[in-house]
Amino acid sequence: MSLSNVVKKLALLQIGFIALVSEKVEEAVKELEEKGKISQEEGKKFLENVKREIQKQKEEVGKEVEKVINQLPVVTKKEIEELKKEIEALRREIEELRRAKG
Repeated sequence: MSLSNVVKKLALLQIGFIALVSEKVEEAVKELEEKGKISQEEGKKFLENVKREIQKQKEEVGKEVEKVINQLPVVTKKEIEELKKEIEALRREIEELRRAKG
């Protein structure tokens, strides 16, 4: 497994954890509403704030993953294709030189 795959899986794990926390917070707020400890309006506002914060966290995780992946010594598919073209051009040039010499 490549390092970039590990980073991606860790990011997905973190996002999954964030989603789980969100779910548990919603359950806790509903329970508090049912017990009359907070009003539905208070619960709604609290959940909206939590959801906003969770969205920020997901975006930050995405940015950090992208930053880490960009810093990894990973060759892109485009770079590989460019190198293949250069190698083929060099092969043709070597062959032409061999013909001219021989």
